[in-house]
Amino acid sequence: MMNLALRYFIFLLSVVVGPSGPMMWSVGITVVGLVTALSLRRSFQGRTIVLLGILVMMWADGLLFVLVSSHIYLLGRASIHMAGPSWNPFSILQTVNLGVALIGGIAAACVGLFISFKSSRIGVSKMFPRLDFLEMAPVKIKETVKRLSSLAGVTPPEVWLVDSGVPLAFTVCANRRYSVALSIGLLESLDDREIDACIAHEISHLKNGDFTVRLLATLAKVALFAKPLSYLIEPAIYRAREFLADRTAAGLIGGPDALISALSKLKDSNSLAAASPQGLACVCNLGGGKSLFRLLDKQPDLVTRITTLQEMKRE
Repeated sequence: MMNLALRYFIFLLSVVVGPSGPMMWSVGITVVGLVTALSLRRSFQGRTIVLLGILVMMWADGLLFVLVSSHIYLLGRASIHMAGPSWNPFSILQTVNLGVALIGGIAAACVGLFISFKSSRIGVSKMFPRLDFLEMAPVKIKETVKRLSSLAGVTPPEVWLVDSGVPLAFTVCANRRYSVALSIGLLESLDDREIDACIAHEISHLKNGDFTVRLLATLAKVALFAKPLSYLIEPAIYRAREFLADRTAAGLIGGPDALISALSKLKDSNSLAAASPQGLACVCNLGGGKSLFRLLDKQPDLVTRITTLQEMKRE
């Protein structure tokens, strides 16, 4: 009975991990990696590394199984004299795993080239056709962006003002340049300290290299399209980068209080996540996740963000 239950458990894990060879080590490493990621409760950088490592291992597992199963199959063919061709499960598994790995790899390469093309050729206004961008942002905001960029050690991005009453804040890569966009609604809803906190959050995405990390996670999910676990790991990486941006922003402005206040005021703001090109924009969803399926949300919920920032004060 125990052996039967263990087999069913291993089978379910294999389904979640996706089409792969019957190699216990791959499932074991995945489980250990997920447990490790969960244990890194406040090390969001470490969690990102572990989760990206799991995605890489899952993709490599398909190719590795082709090599291993081929070796086993050839040994079996050499040791058993067969009168004619016969059905063999190893050859089918080889075909499935090789096909999945190659199709995913090609799809990821195409998506990467598409994103690279858009980031180098498309302007900010074309990326967000539903928004009206004003030519001139307030001088005070530009000075704040330059000051926080200097503190973060990054090249100051361009600054855009969005003609919208909805509080919005996002960082985008367009025409090979990074830009920070803030809406009029955001500036009217917050005081100076809270505006600085939101800008610091966006600058932190540049400091932490989140465009690269998020792009890698997205491409890995595309490459692992047949493995359901990848659809949970990619959003988890996005959420970890938001938590890390909050923590980094708090360090830039001398504490988390202003960001906590801003998040509390803007709890009803909307998100641009659905309207932004994947991999090109880091959208600060100040209202938190709205989905009933929290594990699929790429933005952490508001309560968790505020709680995490409050815990910083006790560290």
